[in-house]
Amino acid sequence: MSKILDLLLRPETPDVQKDLPRSNYEVLRLSQLYGEPFVLELKGLPYGKALELKDMADAELQTVLAGDAAGIWKSPELLAAHGPTPAEAVKSLLLPGEIRAVSIEVERLSGYRKTVVLPWGKGEVTDAESAVAEELEKN
Repeated sequence: MSKILDLLLRPETPDVQKDLPRSNYEVLRLSQLYGEPFVLELKGLPYGKALELKDMADAELQTVLAGDAAGIWKSPELLAAHGPTPAEAVKSLLLPGEIRAVSIEVERLSGYRKTVVLPWGKGEVTDAESAVAEELEKN
């Protein structure tokens, strides 16, 4: 077998449709408001969901909802106070720029908006940091 195939067949290779990247992000304005950290647990999106959302008119809002790992936006208590839908709750609690910022972080967890591949073996990349910065500028 080829070395690439050997790597892909290792037991530690995740199924990214099931084992999505997760991370926590603080919403600074709400942390200041409450006097304690307001931290959202976000997750990356599987390929099909990312494609489904990208052409929606409210893609950023739907990305926030889809990337909510803890399910807070679907909480019955939150919907009773800020609903009636999760989308309405998000719009009533997060500013437009915060919705965009959270959406971008979900996209990053999904492999977008960051360098994920670089040229290999032909000497094109001499400074990985510059290559990453250049790639981020394109996005």
